[in-house]
Amino acid sequence: MTVSLNISKTLMDITGEPRAEIAILTILKDAVEHRIEKIEAEIKTLEDKYKMSFKEFSEKFQKEDTSWSYSYDVERDYLEWEGMNSRLNKYRTLLSTLA
Repeated sequence: MTVSLNISKTLMDITGEPRAEIAILTILKDAVEHRIEKIEAEIKTLEDKYKMSFKEFSEKFQKEDTSWSYSYDVERDYLEWEGMNSRLNKYRTLLSTLA
């Protein structure tokens, strides 16, 4: 891998690692971990809002078990929550390949 001198220096300044390839891997891990933390915080917000896990919420939503099942806001939250769980699983898998 060829990395320009400016990028190589910046990588070393950020990570303290003189080998560009290892520094890039470190930054990638940090970026993925940051995304995981951000998604987990967003999921926690929805868990607090509905006072249940996504699994419980999804079961109720799919069964139309509540009066709010047809609400636009609830449907939007459901779709966003489902997407966050999907991305979270993707990032966790990705992180395990970077380890």
